[in-house]
Amino acid sequence: MKLEIEPIPQSSWGISLANKLGEKEWDKIRKDVYKKAKCTCIICGEGGEMNCHEVWQFDYRKKIQRLVGFECLCKLCHDVKHFGRSLGVNPKTYVEKLVKHWCKVNNRTVQAFYNYQKEVFEENKRRAKIYWVVKAGRYTLV
Repeated sequence: MKLEIEPIPQSSWGISLANKLGEKEWDKIRKDVYKKAKCTCIICGEGGEMNCHEVWQFDYRKKIQRLVGFECLCKLCHDVKHFGRSLGVNPKTYVEKLVKHWCKVNNRTVQAFYNYQKEVFEENKRRAKIYWVVKAGRYTLV
């Protein structure tokens, strides 16, 4: 699958490099990510307004959530990555647009999306039961 949902456990909401760095430092990182991707979404290939997505890896044994990189994403792909949040803050018509975008990018059906979403949300329930140590490089964010 080219476009996946990447939920963050509730205990880690708001804990990101974007929120911990000053605006000037974060702007430098995200603008570098955009430049490397030529302001094009690395998933769907669209241009326009880009978002810098933080990529996280979860080590269940050590209970560490680690920042492993950044991706240049269009708004639609970024909002699909954070689909749980998107459900809570966007109108139904926009959420339907996100589902259609996922289907188009992955060449799958709407039913396939909802089956996949259910699996991902079940995994996130498992993650929610763990207190994660959040790390970015050599820094512990929480």
